[in-house]
Amino acid sequence: MTDSGKANGKSARVPEFLREPLQAAQGRLEALEAEAQKILKDLMEKGRIGGKDLTLFLQKFSKQDWNLPEVKGRLGKLRSSGMERPTELRGRAESFRMEALQRLEELQVKAVGFLGVATKDQVESLAKELHRLAKRIEIAGPKETKSKSKPKKSKRAEV
Repeated sequence: MTDSGKANGKSARVPEFLREPLQAAQGRLEALEAEAQKILKDLMEKGRIGGKDLTLFLQKFSKQDWNLPEVKGRLGKLRSSGMERPTELRGRAESFRMEALQRLEELQVKAVGFLGVATKDQVESLAKELHRLAKRIEIAGPKETKSKSKPKKSKRAEV
């Protein structure tokens, strides 16, 4: 990977000494995301298995006689409350990921500022200024070259 870090869909050049730590952080983020996906999948599977076993468990250990509508109602409540936790964890993982990316971008901006490297905006501004100056030179250039291009007659040439 030659360029690291994405900001608003644009590639940003990363100095060589920051490339390795950024790649390591990105690897850790990907590992965390994979682990969160695995945990979510496990929770979903346990929820499915638990739903089947829950009816048997409730009938076995409950002192009340459970009828089918009550069991279905309670199962529905348990499923909805059981789905809140993975959703919450997923939201927290996403917010952590976004915060980590934001911190990496801030670190990159600070590093570029510390090193005195020009930003993309500064380079573009400088390029525009150079283009403007080049146009001014082109306009003024031919007038000066015409007057300078006429050779002066020297006294030695006449002799």
